[in-house]
Amino acid sequence: MKIVVAGNSGVCFGVRRAFSLLEEAVSDAEKSGKKVFMLGPLIHNPRVIAQYAERGVDVIDIDSIRENSCVVIRSHGITKDERAKLDRFSGITLVDTTCPYVQRIHQLVEKRSKEGFAVLIMGDREHSEVRGITSKITGAFFVIHPAEFDSKNGKLLDFIKTHDKIFAVAQTTSRPANYDFLLKRSRKIATELPGHRFLAAETICTATLKRQDSAGELAKKVGSMVVIGGKISSNTAKLFQVVSEKNSSSFWVESPEDFTSSDIEILKNSESVGITAGASTPDEQIAEMKSFLGSLNG
Repeated sequence: MKIVVAGNSGVCFGVRRAFSLLEEAVSDAEKSGKKVFMLGPLIHNPRVIAQYAERGVDVIDIDSIRENSCVVIRSHGITKDERAKLDRFSGITLVDTTCPYVQRIHQLVEKRSKEGFAVLIMGDREHSEVRGITSKITGAFFVIHPAEFDSKNGKLLDFIKTHDKIFAVAQTTSRPANYDFLLKRSRKIATELPGHRFLAAETICTATLKRQDSAGELAKKVGSMVVIGGKISSNTAKLFQVVSEKNSSSFWVESPEDFTSSDIEILKNSESVGITAGASTPDEQIAEMKSFLGSLNG
């Protein structure tokens, strides 16, 4: 079996930065005696979160904040209300690991909404990143997921017709093809309405684009593909979608233990296996998977 790891796999710049800030916080806490908490999971990787729990870093919600503690803001960002609550505490140390790409969207929608633009967002309205984005908007907004393009087309049409200035953004982990489709559809509606303005920002993370492209190319060349990442990870879900469209023998797992016996038989019978990983998957988990697949050769 030939094992190939896709280029641009695994931890992105934003997550690597978040890890670094968290490690620094844990080190400082050991000296100061402060307890370290994550305000929501730092990243969507249960194995990593469990490892930090073993080191005494617990995940809490906004209502469980304690005085004289260190609070780490997750890489997906938080809402405006959550930030206001945090600012009311005087005895806590804040460590903000919000991804710079997410911070940029916050700034964009805040600015444009204050200028009178209604904001169109492509993404998952229940995702912490999107909740943070919408909290920065002062006026009207509309969130649509690619799976809703058909079912909510009427509501999208009404939203655009109702507002003469529209500004569009996408969740950072979105698939470019989906965003392009939404923009074309929305622009067509807006240009047919006199006096309407439609602006859009490129907000999909460049690391996401590269990861999806390299994984998609590799998937076409190997017998099977393995995607490593948390099951609640948005970027890993998009990555698996890209890969599985190119290769029907694709598996999405968090660790080697997730493979079934039938999965393993398929992998054993593959002449080549490709590996890719989501943005929240550290290098050691990729190395672990490569070692496991290599052991199947015996």
